[in-house]
Amino acid sequence: MRALACLQALVEKGGFNPEQPRVPAGSPEGGQWTNGEGGGQSRQPGIGDNGGPTLDPPKDPSADRSSKIKAAKALAKAIARQALRRAGPIGAVVTAIEAGHWLYTEWPSIRSYQDAPKSFSELQEQAGKKRPGYDDHHIVEQGAESREGFPRADIDGAGNIVSIPRYKHHEITGWYATRNAEFGNLSPRDYLRGRGWGEHMEVGRDALRRFKVLK
Repeated sequence: MRALACLQALVEKGGFNPEQPRVPAGSPEGGQWTNGEGGGQSRQPGIGDNGGPTLDPPKDPSADRSSKIKAAKALAKAIARQALRRAGPIGAVVTAIEAGHWLYTEWPSIRSYQDAPKSFSELQEQAGKKRPGYDDHHIVEQGAESREGFPRADIDGAGNIVSIPRYKHHEITGWYATRNAEFGNLSPRDYLRGRGWGEHMEVGRDALRRFKVLK
């Protein structure tokens, strides 16, 4: 986390401006930063050599949002695994951010992915605050209202909503839809059909622990 804080300071010190215009896609310099006079720049001005490893700048998949999110999630996971430590995490990530403002806009979600597990009360306290990089998460899924007939007041109740890192939210949603041997080779969502609120809550809390959101 000290490394991530240092990275953020470097970006701010370098004067990074995510609103800086870029050369339109389709031209030879498409996607590069521009001074507004038609000239492109291969690197973001204001951020010089950072001492990190030399990396080939990744292509900017600006036309494909799913590719952008996939790339940002991969970076978040790499940082969490400390896989970049040997190569110099600060230099590697700064180089990646310099490649395009699309990755910079995902920085809050990349950073939140590094959060340590928190207590249930800590997760509840942040619900509803709409923090960058975080989502409000329903422990008992919202779809259970129609599938199981649970009251909407319970689904949206304070005891059922917590604030969690956005990419962890995506992972948990995917886990609910994936077949799992622990649930008789059913997805957790299918396994829970016809079961009571208590069991839904138990599985939901277990998901938060599996993905290192809840202590």
